[in-house]
Amino acid sequence: MASLIALATFLSLKEVAFSAIFSNDSWTSLSYFLTESAGINGTLLGILVACFLYTIHEIGFKNKLLVFSKAMLGLLFIISAFAAINEHFTKPYFKYERPSHAYLLHKLNMPSKIDSLYQLNKNERENWFRQKIAEEAKLFTDIKPAILEHWLEEAGYSFPSGHTFNAFLLACIFAYGIANNRKNKYLQNLYFIPFIWAAAVGVSRVAVGAHHVIDVLTGASLGVVIGNTLLYIDEIRHWITHKKQIT
Repeated sequence: MASLIALATFLSLKEVAFSAIFSNDSWTSLSYFLTESAGINGTLLGILVACFLYTIHEIGFKNKLLVFSKAMLGLLFIISAFAAINEHFTKPYFKYERPSHAYLLHKLNMPSKIDSLYQLNKNERENWFRQKIAEEAKLFTDIKPAILEHWLEEAGYSFPSGHTFNAFLLACIFAYGIANNRKNKYLQNLYFIPFIWAAAVGVSRVAVGAHHVIDVLTGASLGVVIGNTLLYIDEIRHWITHKKQIT
């Protein structure tokens, strides 16, 4: 909860939208790294780390493999299911426009085009932007190419943020594993560190222009709710990992 409050406070007090899009800017490079750390590849790596944390207190290779496999399948299912629901139902239902799309149209001097663009499907919208940007490449020379490509690839709707959901869900799992590390009492006190990373991911999503603040806060809240549901309801955690409550 504290990380959500800190994230909301930071985004409300400091103007961060589109602050990390420019070439040769260290803040842009850092924000892009953070945002990618909760993308597909970063999330897969995070799941592997989380599953390893589940096995720390297990004895014997066979038991460790069983716990790791169940955790891997369970987390992959949950994150994949959320991504599918988000992409095919939630985002199309709310129809929030990407701030990056409005920014691109402003640069192209076509701000009124936004409504008609969202009558197109995702692939058609991406192709339209690619064509226009190729035609007017001189307008976008100040934007880091990786950020521009990120905008083009994310041609769908905005609400809520899947990257932030992934980050906060994984942060809950990491924090739980750290807090319940019975071998290292000092490490237990560092359980909050994963939430610093997750909050930084949320900030990066706004900073690179991929999401509105409400998208990020909603994704973060959903990640915390689902993460805590998985970890603190014994029957659900047992279904995923067969691990009982750690005391």
